[in-house]
Amino acid sequence: MQQNKTLSILVVIFFLTTLVGAIYIGYNEFFVIETVSDEETDNNINVEELDINSRLVKSLYDKVILNDNTAYKYFMYESDNYNVSTASLESKLTLAYFNLKNDDFEMVSTVNLPVTTMIEGFSYQYNLNTTSNSLVVSFIPYEKLELAYRDLFGNEETIDKSIPIRTDIHNVMYYVYNADLDGYISYITEGGGTSSSYLVSHLTRALKSDKTILLYEEVNNYQNNTNELLETTNYVYTFNIDSDGLYTFISRVKE
Repeated sequence: MQQNKTLSILVVIFFLTTLVGAIYIGYNEFFVIETVSDEETDNNINVEELDINSRLVKSLYDKVILNDNTAYKYFMYESDNYNVSTASLESKLTLAYFNLKNDDFEMVSTVNLPVTTMIEGFSYQYNLNTTSNSLVVSFIPYEKLELAYRDLFGNEETIDKSIPIRTDIHNVMYYVYNADLDGYISYITEGGGTSSSYLVSHLTRALKSDKTILLYEEVNNYQNNTNELLETTNYVYTFNIDSDGLYTFISRVKE
């Protein structure tokens, strides 16, 4: 009788052990399958090839280059690896300036405006950008510049009004903020320069994922007069989609 009782207990223990083991193995296999599946989903990023001549691609590209073939078409970029998050405010203002439309500029009276101004970093004066017989000067309303600035860099971006807008490689003309008019007045000085080469660029590819667009660019540097190709450099522009559904400029880096 005691032997039968002991045997029954051993059978029950064996059954329970087997059941628990089966449940654990089944759960573990299920968990592993689910985990792998999740990882595959995370890594399975949908990338789409875009037409480089599409309106979307061309509109983004036009925002970050100058539409000429001079040696200075990229002067607003401080290095071959330009990241908006670490870029100077001056360079960002220059980019925004070149995204203004013709009707964003106005002409205002020179009456009561400072005739000269100083730009930080330079020892010489800048004069109102007007002829001796003219009583008006070029003016950019702050709200127009702010729109262009946020269109490029995102809705949360703000402008430091104390920083003037650089408009050329030789530092000949700046727009300086005027608090009374709440906008920027054009000032100019003497200067200029030439280059022995010129740049021609074009897009070679455009890729789009869920939140990012990448534009691939080839830049060819040619010798003036002979048109000899001196160098070819490739860059990648990154744009991320913002909370409002529009794309903001993130970086331009050398491949």
